[in-house]
Amino acid sequence: MKFGIFFELEVGDAGYTERDIWHNCLEQAEFADQRGFDSAYAVEHHFNPGYSHSSCPEIFFAALSQRTRYMRMGTAVQLLPIAHPVRVAERVAALDILTDGRYDFGIGRGAYQPEFTTFGAPHSQGETKELNRELFFESLEIIKKCWTEESFTHEGKFYKFPEPIRVVPKPVQKPYPRMFAATGSPDSYELYPSVGLHIMPTTAVSPLDRIAAQLPPAYKAWEKGGHLKDKGPLQVNCLVPIYCAETNERAVKEMHDYEMWYFAKLIEFFAPKSEEERSKVRSGADWWENPNWDYIYGEKMVICGDPDTCIATIKEYEEAGINRLMGQFQVGGMPHAMVMQSMKLFSEEVLPFFQSK
Repeated sequence: MKFGIFFELEVGDAGYTERDIWHNCLEQAEFADQRGFDSAYAVEHHFNPGYSHSSCPEIFFAALSQRTRYMRMGTAVQLLPIAHPVRVAERVAALDILTDGRYDFGIGRGAYQPEFTTFGAPHSQGETKELNRELFFESLEIIKKCWTEESFTHEGKFYKFPEPIRVVPKPVQKPYPRMFAATGSPDSYELYPSVGLHIMPTTAVSPLDRIAAQLPPAYKAWEKGGHLKDKGPLQVNCLVPIYCAETNERAVKEMHDYEMWYFAKLIEFFAPKSEEERSKVRSGADWWENPNWDYIYGEKMVICGDPDTCIATIKEYEEAGINRLMGQFQVGGMPHAMVMQSMKLFSEEVLPFFQSK
């Protein structure tokens, strides 16, 4: 089990300014780099005031690349259908250079309707679901060409480059940075590993046992696709909110309001708004029906407690087949001092247990 950190860059109701949250998260990531966390990830979201002010995570990582030495960093995830693939390839290659080859390329198809409407892309659900998927994979094909070919042309459904283009810079990692894809629907757990993409599920909106049930097919698809030899074992990066305190009672008391604010925002921005919309979403994805702490805590959708409780819960994640946690310590606008306190205790009492195994 490896441990990373994760950022939404949420302003919340804690009195933060946007300037505060960006600089606080940079400080948290720098601290994590010194304390044994192996990675840092941030989302790409648009038009989510309060909940996420991370519309350009590549800028965040450009700054972080100059403040860290060890950790990997990357998007979780970058939304391919709403961006021109050549521009994405250029920016990610530049980040791979700035990080000296420490960059992970996390990608996804998106979920929030205003992003698709504003940027003129097909939505990932409903009647345009397959069109969105086709656009996603064509964009990925172009990005790989940008990184591996001296010059190329392209004739696709969505993009056409009839005259050869020569894209620079090229990434440090060869043939290109490690790639992860956001997984939510059952078919994505098999589809992405089958084509050589590591995966990023999240317990932020899904019980742990539901993710655990999807992972055996993912591992089989990775092995069947022949990726063990050239890419190593399948990496399963799971996003999960984390809070660690001296006692379970204190941890629950201190995390509760911030986690529930965060969960309410997830429902506000991402849950289906009507019965018609809900009918188009996969069966079993009814996380928005249970906006209460007992459900979230009981279903292991957060890791919250004293060090021993955190260790015990993480063991369950490990047994499920998850091999990296993207810990969302900065959750719900939690005050910076509380985040740092939680990360410090976690790094002193929890990380050593798994690092010594």
